[in-house]
Amino acid sequence: MTCASSASSETAQYDPIAELYDGYPGNYLEDIPFFVEEAGRAGSPVLEIGVGTGRLALCLAAAGVEVVGIDSSPAMLRVLRRRLAQFPHLKPQVRAVAADMRRFALREKFRLALVPFRTFLYLLTREDQRRALRAIRAHLEPGGRVVLAFFVPRRELISRGRTEPAEMARFAGPDGATISAWDWTELLADQRVVSHITYRWLDEQGSVIRELEHALTARYVRPEEMPPLFEECGFRVAARYGDFGRGPLTADSREQIWVAERIEKVENEA
Repeated sequence: MTCASSASSETAQYDPIAELYDGYPGNYLEDIPFFVEEAGRAGSPVLEIGVGTGRLALCLAAAGVEVVGIDSSPAMLRVLRRRLAQFPHLKPQVRAVAADMRRFALREKFRLALVPFRTFLYLLTREDQRRALRAIRAHLEPGGRVVLAFFVPRRELISRGRTEPAEMARFAGPDGATISAWDWTELLADQRVVSHITYRWLDEQGSVIRELEHALTARYVRPEEMPPLFEECGFRVAARYGDFGRGPLTADSREQIWVAERIEKVENEA
């Protein structure tokens, strides 16, 4: 089993590339031990926001954790269900639900909710961020926790406004052909980040025989934005890390990982 990555989008941005996603950008494994450890501490079941093709959910299930995952992309969920059929011993431990992270309603509570791999950044407005965090809080038991992980915006990217195109991965596509994934990023107004991905199908000589271009839009979040946002939504920050080894979050960190605990008294809560 390959543990590839997943993400969700308010506009199902991943539908067109669901069959390619596990090759890139879902070829990310660095966070798996961290989330397995968090889930092991909390116990089953765990809520995953942006379950996607099951990268994290399948790894959690393999570690003995039951997962309820939501995602807004029907195509990503189809891939997940196909992968679960390939691993029938894990199927009882993973339940996938098609839902928007801003307005979902499940008939159960959780001790832990996970929002991995930049999923939170696909909320493009402050209000959508609040809606999602409040929806998550409504599904947590008293004292329950949410863990969010996403990148720290790089100073050089902010100053330059874009990156140069680069090959990010080569992988075997669904039809067995070799696919080369190229990516470049640009910054727009209001902290918008657009990743431009080009998938190139290669023949045996390495020549391009066809291409697919796709853009993913997110909104980066600065570390100083998170504590007041959590407070507004009924959480307190329990821990913050700058890497998945639980190192401190500093000005030089490339990742920001937030652990926030549900509090019971919220002023002006609707």
